[in-house]
Amino acid sequence: MNSADKSAQTKQQLEQVKSQIKNVQRRLSSQRKEYGSAAKSLRQTEQKINSAAKILRATRAQIGNENSKLKRNKQQEVKLQKDKGDHQRLLAQQLKSAYTSGRQEYLKLLLNQEQPEKLGRMLTYYEYLNQARSQSIQALGNTIIELRQVEQDIQNSLKELAVLEASQEREQQRLLSLKSQREKEVRSLAVSIASQDKRLASLRENEEELESIIRRMEQALREIIQQQDLEGLAKYKGKLTWPLKGRLALNYGERINRDIRSNGIRIAAQEGKEVAAVFHGRVVFSDWLRGFGLLVIIDHGKGYMSLYGNNQSLFKEVGDWVEAGEMIATVGQSGGQPSPGLYFEIRFQGKAHNPMQWIRG
Repeated sequence: MNSADKSAQTKQQLEQVKSQIKNVQRRLSSQRKEYGSAAKSLRQTEQKINSAAKILRATRAQIGNENSKLKRNKQQEVKLQKDKGDHQRLLAQQLKSAYTSGRQEYLKLLLNQEQPEKLGRMLTYYEYLNQARSQSIQALGNTIIELRQVEQDIQNSLKELAVLEASQEREQQRLLSLKSQREKEVRSLAVSIASQDKRLASLRENEEELESIIRRMEQALREIIQQQDLEGLAKYKGKLTWPLKGRLALNYGERINRDIRSNGIRIAAQEGKEVAAVFHGRVVFSDWLRGFGLLVIIDHGKGYMSLYGNNQSLFKEVGDWVEAGEMIATVGQSGGQPSPGLYFEIRFQGKAHNPMQWIRG
């Protein structure tokens, strides 16, 4: 199979994956109980936070790039100003030398026919001086042109920075407003499941929904011949990289309700901190899910998956290939969490396993 055929097959398989996952989500939506108004409002707000946080991050990156560019241009400006001064001083010395002594000596040599060999040497010398002056004039002109361009670049960078900083301020205010709105919706959600029985029912529904998605995705993926073999995680137990550094706030198997224990771990970390894939694989889910907030699921092959929940922003889409250590999201507290952190699971054939046994210590 030639490269063009492989590329077409890859594209077709990618579209199959996306289509299958969308079908899973549609079937799930038609079968599950409709979210309450509090949960729906929370989902909408957290999806807006996802968008605002990504825009803000991109704007900050642009500001960083412009500042670096501005710094380089200012350093170049200092160098060119020095070069300009050096060229001007050299040219002034050459002109002064030519005026004060060169002209008189040159005339004497022309009038003195008794020393023709000296005349030849001096004519060569003055020709050299004229050439040096010409080169100095040209170098000075080029430096002035380059300096003007750098000065213009500096002005353009300053204007661009002003625009970006204004945009950053607006997006920052939008994000703060959305976070304030989210806090109200989290309180509203808490009120709606205030009783122990309602909280237990909600936790069970969340877990059932996640497991339903995983089962259906596994079935969908089995129907697709993937263009890149995935070797699974069996050989890498105890060798996987951490998704991020932080304090372990929830252990695997720790009781979170009278009848429910955690299927994963929770790593407390600063909001906005980068979340990385623990191993090579393909993104099969990247969306908001009740209880887990903004969630990424990566298929590693041979029945192994890793799950990353409660994020602030998602940076990968369904079908994307990722490598170990590659950023896939940023830390948040979506899904109604009271504090920022990452919820992380490892699953094999749909069953949760203790992530701490898989991650390198």
